[in-house]
Amino acid sequence: MVHNWARKVKHHFHEVLKTKRTPESIALGFAIGTFIAVLPTPFIHIFIAVLVVLIFENINKYAVILALIFWNPIVLIPIYYLSYQTGDFIFGSIPSDRFRITMLNAAYDYSTKYIAGSLILALPLSVISYFIVFYLAKKFQHH
Repeated sequence: MVHNWARKVKHHFHEVLKTKRTPESIALGFAIGTFIAVLPTPFIHIFIAVLVVLIFENINKYAVILALIFWNPIVLIPIYYLSYQTGDFIFGSIPSDRFRITMLNAAYDYSTKYIAGSLILALPLSVISYFIVFYLAKKFQHH
């Protein structure tokens, strides 16, 4: 199953690299797709990606979609865990007494840490993915 998934992603990646776009456009599309995929927006990230592609015509729409495919829920499980850990490291154990119901306080605490950690991790992952995809696109288009 994993081998089959990897083969499909590799095939789609080669198709994206064959498009008549610049390496910058392909890398930017993948980086934006990475940022959207890492954010805690399950199921609506596809709609966000479509809006971004419609608004910014100079990015490669196939690269954005490929990033969403690459960063699928199975790959994102450790990223989501790391997102919470990052937020927990930053916010620590600040007691939350915003609500009278303990469960709401716990949900607020978890959500705050998770969303902050996701935003913090999304930026470097997007930058790293930009440079990796830029290098690969430039190398592939050169040949």
